[in-house]
Amino acid sequence: MARRLRESSPSLRTVDHPSGRPWIIGRWDDEDIAVARAGRDAVALIGTLPRLGDELERWARTLNGRPDRLTGLSRSLPGSYHVLGSVDGALYAQGTAYGMRRIHHVRLDGCLVAGDRAVALADLTGAGVDITAVALRLPDPLAPQLPERPMWHGIVPVAPGSYLTDSATGTARHVRWHHPPEPTRSMAEGAAAVREALVSAVAARTHRGGLLSADMSGGLDSTSLCAVAAGQVGAGEFIACSFPGDETVWDDAVYARRAAAGWPHIEHVELAYEDTPLFYRGLLDDDCRTDIPGIVAMSRARTTALVSLMAGRGSRLHMTGHGGDHLFFHTGSHYHHLLTRHPLLAVQRLRGYRTLYGWRWGALLRQLADRRSYRSALGRLSTDVSGNLEFSTPTVTWFRTPVVQPWLTPECRRLVTDALRETVRTARPHAPTMGRHLELSAVYTGTQECAAIAEAGRRAGVPLTMPYFDDAVVDAALSVRVVDRATPWEYKPVLKEAVRGILPEDCRVRTTKVEGTVDAVGGLYRHRDEVGALWKDSALAKAGLIDAEALARLCETPGTPALKDGAVDSTIICETWLRAVS
Repeated sequence: MARRLRESSPSLRTVDHPSGRPWIIGRWDDEDIAVARAGRDAVALIGTLPRLGDELERWARTLNGRPDRLTGLSRSLPGSYHVLGSVDGALYAQGTAYGMRRIHHVRLDGCLVAGDRAVALADLTGAGVDITAVALRLPDPLAPQLPERPMWHGIVPVAPGSYLTDSATGTARHVRWHHPPEPTRSMAEGAAAVREALVSAVAARTHRGGLLSADMSGGLDSTSLCAVAAGQVGAGEFIACSFPGDETVWDDAVYARRAAAGWPHIEHVELAYEDTPLFYRGLLDDDCRTDIPGIVAMSRARTTALVSLMAGRGSRLHMTGHGGDHLFFHTGSHYHHLLTRHPLLAVQRLRGYRTLYGWRWGALLRQLADRRSYRSALGRLSTDVSGNLEFSTPTVTWFRTPVVQPWLTPECRRLVTDALRETVRTARPHAPTMGRHLELSAVYTGTQECAAIAEAGRRAGVPLTMPYFDDAVVDAALSVRVVDRATPWEYKPVLKEAVRGILPEDCRVRTTKVEGTVDAVGGLYRHRDEVGALWKDSALAKAGLIDAEALARLCETPGTPALKDGAVDSTIICETWLRAVS
């Protein structure tokens, strides 16, 4: 197996088992890997590593042929990395607890092969795309609400929070090593834990020195990370990057400049609004091969514009604020469960959310009265009923009814229906309560999306990193009591408290919020020819999943009701992905 890989790509690097046989094969920079050995045991960390000293050597000496002891590494060291072990002949492979770094595996010619990217294993084995998995990603949002299904036949994913081990007898097992913390901390305790975790996470990125860059929109998430980094770097070591946007309607740039003014040793770079790509630009040029059809396909040129600029400046790593919304922004789903335990508080909070999002009373009350189990609710999903993506639709429910677009073929709907019928037999929620399940589901799907974004960044010239999705940061955020962190009366209260004294105060208490609908709608109009061209030789149509002619006609008039609220987005995402991997 090792010989085959080396012949196909001579630039691959190798780390050997203690026996001298090939153990790890891939591509990495020297600073992204650390290896320690002790007799017949060895351990390797690959990814964003903290300052280690001799700590890894001490861990290697404590293994004594026990691969399960490696689970303590991720709990004790900050950063974001894979943990790989060769322990007395047994293989150990572990990603991160919440899926920012994942493990997949196949068995080829009798050899267990684990990898961090499913697409690479598919290339290695010649695995075919699972068309049903593609079909499930067309109704929006359906697949993100379901148990993970690999995009290729024969590729086996290891769930976040579990590790893969392969004993000397050849038996592959998935073993759970991490469970999300119970939400028991007070606001003060939780904010302190988040602060400590964030500082350590950013330090794992800054301690190497060299030039680091980061997004700084002026919003709470990315600007907080820049504020933490500003306290850890010297002059000439950090560039904060901003999209000013249309300043006649956006005020992000105002807050980004205010923050930057407080850090004279930090360079602040702005990309002019007229140079900022809109959504949907460059769809036909996309050949970025990712493990899932990722939402980054809609805005790859926009997402990587600053990254490309920083590549030209020599940045070694680009930090983004992805994950902040997943951890600190809540929409009221927890109060479905709390309604029976703390009815007065739950009603007060739900009324606030209803006002904030414009929920209709009737729809909200129906969801609150629905006490079906997760599996029972899953069994009610159907392609015969289409939902909507409007923000005014309540989300206090196990499943949002997906939009079933009119251009999906009967064959596509049949595949989805059969898959739902199969899934309901074995599906289990991530947690017993709706609110906890939904927040964990959002984190797990968010890390998958961010892995696709990171691949786009790598291709643009700079590796991307998302500190909010480090295990310790997620654990700290989820450990705070629900009533303290899920409130309609304050925006991201835990994060705001965590960065008190670090983030400039006028940025910390900002009360305005920008969203990108205007640029998304404008992009669909400006690039409608590119969107329409996708359907002329459509991979999805060849697979029998869409009526390309009907969709092409709709795309000629982007304002048509059938395309409202981004209904075409999932189809574009799947089309560009299927073209790239076929």
